[in-house]
Amino acid sequence: MGSELKSLQEFFNKRLFRIPDYQRGYAWEKPQLEDFWQDLNRVPDGRNHYTGQITLEPVPKELWQKWDEDVWLIEDSNYKPFYIVDGQQRLTTAVILLKCLIDKVPDEQTLAHMQKTELIGSYLFRQAGVSKAYLFGYEKDNPSYEFLKTQILGQPSNSFQGTETVYTGNLRQARDFFKKHMENLELSEVEALFRRLSQRFVVNEYELDADLDVFVAFETMNNRGKPLSKLELLKNRLIYLSTLTPDEGDQQKCLRRNINDAWKTIYEYLGKEKGSSLNDDDFLWAHWVMYFAYARNEADQYATFLFDQHFTPSQITEKKLTAIDIQAFVDSIQNSVKAWHAIHFPQWASNIPDGVQRGIERCGRSGMGAFAPVFMAALQAKASPETLIAFIEAAERFVFLVGRLCQRRSNTGDSEFYRLASQLHRKEYSVPQSTTLVRKRTEQHFSLEKAKLEMDELFDEVEGFYSWAGRYYFLFEYEQYLKSKAGMQTAKIDWSEFITSKKDQVTIEHIYPRSPVMGEWPTFEARSERERHFLRHSLGNLLALSQSRNSRFSNRAFAYKRQDADGVRGYYNGSYSEIAVAQNAEWTPESVLNRGIEMLKFLEERWNINLGSRADKVRLLRLDFLEPSPVAAIHARV
Repeated sequence: MGSELKSLQEFFNKRLFRIPDYQRGYAWEKPQLEDFWQDLNRVPDGRNHYTGQITLEPVPKELWQKWDEDVWLIEDSNYKPFYIVDGQQRLTTAVILLKCLIDKVPDEQTLAHMQKTELIGSYLFRQAGVSKAYLFGYEKDNPSYEFLKTQILGQPSNSFQGTETVYTGNLRQARDFFKKHMENLELSEVEALFRRLSQRFVVNEYELDADLDVFVAFETMNNRGKPLSKLELLKNRLIYLSTLTPDEGDQQKCLRRNINDAWKTIYEYLGKEKGSSLNDDDFLWAHWVMYFAYARNEADQYATFLFDQHFTPSQITEKKLTAIDIQAFVDSIQNSVKAWHAIHFPQWASNIPDGVQRGIERCGRSGMGAFAPVFMAALQAKASPETLIAFIEAAERFVFLVGRLCQRRSNTGDSEFYRLASQLHRKEYSVPQSTTLVRKRTEQHFSLEKAKLEMDELFDEVEGFYSWAGRYYFLFEYEQYLKSKAGMQTAKIDWSEFITSKKDQVTIEHIYPRSPVMGEWPTFEARSERERHFLRHSLGNLLALSQSRNSRFSNRAFAYKRQDADGVRGYYNGSYSEIAVAQNAEWTPESVLNRGIEMLKFLEERWNINLGSRADKVRLLRLDFLEPSPVAAIHARV
């Protein structure tokens, strides 16, 4: 075991580094890159900057002799191969920056008195004829191996298949970050950066003893920057356990290879959509809910169960956990990530029917609540499209009616639905039985009286339906209804833009405005201040806009709102909801009531409920003072 401070120039001397398969990929993002760049630019002249510890494990001969591309460099040039156990994030970042610095040097120029070819041979790769050995990289079966070679180091490859993951996206982001920060630098500035990086950035090199368990050491180490996710740690743990299983006919090697293949698939699907990567541990938690029996005892129970109870060395030695058990788990998590991706990006899932896709999209907009693990199980249950559609519709109805309209606690029904995910996975419940269960729970938890009480509180304490948690989803669904009613195919509202909040911009407008100009709304001005409050924030007065609009334009008179004016698109050229409102010659309290009644009728039909009589609907809208009733008049004066 040894520990020594070295510059990068010394660290790379006659060495070849590989990131082992149990390690995660490149996880640094912009905050860590900013820190690294600032550290580099703050190094005073003549001073060193300590960048942390890098832990190495010498690669045994029986392993490096299988490295076809590298064995010549080790044997002929006496390069020493090492695994990077800890510190790969810093070292990867340094290599990417070194490549960007070298790229800034013209072929005929030198950098710190070194020719460009010499720089490449010192830090990036060595070449002899057609043989090329990379001094730093991943093990060959890692998708990041080919990506680093081709997309970061710019070298040709006959093996690159274009596979990308969360980690390869981070590699690209780091490259682009440094290129952008260096695009206007003079050669003298590039040279100064290179000298600081190669000579002034020093690391504490730490070499593990051969008798130290590297897998255990990896779990206990903390990298500077982003901590390891539970999913990343689990891969290491499973590979470690594979080494403890009885080795029957290369069983350990086969299991280790399968674990690596599974995690390649997992990170490919988690990072498929650039800029919208799925969270590692959200997926791992959902899979745990589905694969194991759920019990809500503590907040971080899934990690405690996985690492301290189930996937432990003692489980192997006591023969409570076998290689077959680990393989079954690996197969499940590898298959489940495809369903997880389809749930979050149904528009890109080519293997699910259109009706199922549309249903999942609706659930994504309404909020899946506890149903995400259930959907993951249902998509793998090999049910018919019709059966899946019915189940997804039942789940969406539960979320909207119970969670949005009744506004019950956000975790209502969660425990039962989490258990349902496991029951579906274990085939203890079928998808049709699950649909029946969800429908029963909807009827159990939905209450019209509860919905009315919640709406009353919104009007009495805040801004009525404008403060309603379900307003965006409801108005968007009403827009889809009007589009279908008009027989049109083109959508005029994009969901992601509709829910995006921008300063001084609105996507939901009060037709009768919050701050009306005196004299422009005479039929409203005849009403009391309290009645105007109810009218302003009633459902029928809220309008989904096709484009976000500056909030000050929302205060214009109705006649101006209908037409294009002052560079602002009017209702006539807006969303289907706007076009429908534009058919009114004027906007009055009665217009608010009539439109609100229409919208509640749509709600009844869309979510298959009965909101009661017209009087009940008027009461829900808090506009009963517009009806010719003595009781309503008394209520309006209260």
